[in-house]
Amino acid sequence: MKKAIRMFLVMAFGLTCTVSIKAQTFTMGKKCSALLEEANTLLNSQSYTEALAKLDEFSGNCKTKDAKELGSISKAEAYNALGQYDRAIKEADAALKVSKNKSLGGHFQKGIALQGLGDTSGSKAELDKVIELTEMNQNTKERANNYALMARIYNRQLNEQDTALMYLDKAIEMDSENTSFLLQKGDMALFHNQYLDAYDAYDQALENGHDPLEVYISRSNVGLKMVENKYGTSKAQELKKSMTAEEKSTLCSDIGKALELGWVNMSMDMFSALVCN
Repeated sequence: MKKAIRMFLVMAFGLTCTVSIKAQTFTMGKKCSALLEEANTLLNSQSYTEALAKLDEFSGNCKTKDAKELGSISKAEAYNALGQYDRAIKEADAALKVSKNKSLGGHFQKGIALQGLGDTSGSKAELDKVIELTEMNQNTKERANNYALMARIYNRQLNEQDTALMYLDKAIEMDSENTSFLLQKGDMALFHNQYLDAYDAYDQALENGHDPLEVYISRSNVGLKMVENKYGTSKAQELKKSMTAEEKSTLCSDIGKALELGWVNMSMDMFSALVCN
């Protein structure tokens, strides 16, 4: 199925890299943003059932138009990953309804779901709609945001890292001031266990002025995932015994900086107390 989806996405975008795409800028409160970030972290780790539970919490607490659209898009992504395509379509339709049929994420997720159900023409119609929205907009920053969206879909849902990087690099080229694209590049590398590339992208984001708290949280996630995978355990005491001095120094430094900058994470507080002191 992924090969077929990829074919249609290439048809839709592979020959139109200079065409504008209607972008969507979302705003919401800190609590809602934090809940959505937790859900996206679960989606990134392919914990789809847990992500849906977190998204239910998000939807129950966050009622703005933006929140409704983003929640439905993320739920559709989770349902697509679980092969529950009818539910994915229901959520994608909800995103399209609240956005008056302008939600790119809604059209993408519906296209993926329809392809999963074997509705090739329906899937193509959804991707054609993305092209239609693309041609309506000439705003460079908005177009860059949508290349970043395409990169996320290619990477997380279609597992096409090379294509994802192509679109993400396009976004960075078009809007070099948007350091969140560099953070996304680091997250993409982390998703594929490319730890040094992740560190490089996060460090570049910091150098270019991105929020230090976000960067050090991201660096902490890299270091933790790296040692957990290397030593086959997530237990703090076992990691403390196994890590090299350099690994411990880097990880503890990043966690310490994040906590000093205001990271509220009880697990990391406990990890720091057990391993770093």
